[in-house]
Amino acid sequence: MVIRTGVKLAPYTTLKVGGPAEHFAEVTSAAELQSVRQFATQIAAPILLLGSGSNVLIPDQGYRGVVVINQIKGIEYQPLAAGTVRVTIGAGEQLDDVVADTLSRGYWGLENLSQIPGTVGAAPIQNVGAYGVEVSALVDSVQAVSMSTGHVRTFSNPDCQFAYRDSFFKTDAGRDWCITSVTMLLQTERTPKLEYGDLQQLDPATCTLADIRTKVTEIRSTKFPDWHTVGTAGSFFKNPIVSAEHRNQLLQQYPSLPTFAMPDGCYKISLGWVLDHICGVRGYTDGAVGLYHNQALVLINTGDLATAIEAFATQIADLVYKKTAITIEPEVRFV
Repeated sequence: MVIRTGVKLAPYTTLKVGGPAEHFAEVTSAAELQSVRQFATQIAAPILLLGSGSNVLIPDQGYRGVVVINQIKGIEYQPLAAGTVRVTIGAGEQLDDVVADTLSRGYWGLENLSQIPGTVGAAPIQNVGAYGVEVSALVDSVQAVSMSTGHVRTFSNPDCQFAYRDSFFKTDAGRDWCITSVTMLLQTERTPKLEYGDLQQLDPATCTLADIRTKVTEIRSTKFPDWHTVGTAGSFFKNPIVSAEHRNQLLQQYPSLPTFAMPDGCYKISLGWVLDHICGVRGYTDGAVGLYHNQALVLINTGDLATAIEAFATQIADLVYKKTAITIEPEVRFV
C-alpha cells in the first residue's frame, strides 16, 4: 500500500467530478486500513472513506485530508438451518457482482437489487433499495473499524438504525466507522418479491432468479443511463415523506400523484412523478447538468464542475418547493 498525494478524485466518483486529494490510499485489508488510520492520526488529518464514489459529490477544490478507497474483497458462504444461507462480503466488492454470484448459486434475496452501482460497504450506509426491497431486510450484521480509535465492532441489524435511505453510518458519529464487511442472510427457497411495477408481469409461481434479474435490468436500462459512460449518481434525490394532511392537500390538486403509506402514518411521495408531471423538468438541462430524459429523478452530468451540479440541484429543489411546498433532500452526500 502506498499513500499518494494530489490524486484527482473525479475518476473515483460516478458523477465524474472532484478535485485532488491531499493524501490518497487504496486499502485491500483491515491491516492496511489501520495503517492509513494511524497515518491520518499522526498528521491530524480528517479521513474521507470512498467505495466506488457512486453516492458522493466531491468539491472542485478537492479534499484536504486522507481519502481512503476501500478495496477489501472476499465472499464467504455458510449454510444455516431452515433454508437460510449466511454470506459475509468484503466491503470493497461491487454490489452487482455479489448479486450475480448469489443468484448463480440459487440464493434468493438480492435479485431485486441488480444493476445498482456501488460497493457492498456503501449499501448499508445508504440502506440502498429498489423495486420493493431494501438491503436492511437482508443485513444480519456489519463489521467496521473506528477511524478515530481503531476499535473493531460488529453492528447488529438494530445497531445500524436503518430507515428509508438512511442508517447510523450517515450520522456524524457513524461516519467515524469504516465498514470492512457486511453479513447478509439469504434464502434457498423461493421468495420472489414482485409487487413493484413491471415486476408484476412475472409469474410468482414459476419465475426464476434469472427472470427477475433480467426484468430488473430491463427496467433500469430504460430509466437510468450507463454510469460507466455518463456522469450520474442514479437517483439524486430522496423520495420525500410528508404528513397525511400534506398528502391529502396534494391529492386534491393532483389526484394521480402516487403516494405510499409509511408505518408511522406519513406518506412517501413519488418525486419522479412530481418532477415529471407537476414541475415538467424531465429532460431539462442547464449547461452540462440535467435530468435524464427517461427518469426525472436521475441527474446526469457531462461537465467537470461540482459547483454546477450543486447549483442545479438547488434550482430543482427550489422549484419543487414552490410547486408543492415539499422540501426535498439529496440522496447524494455533499462532501
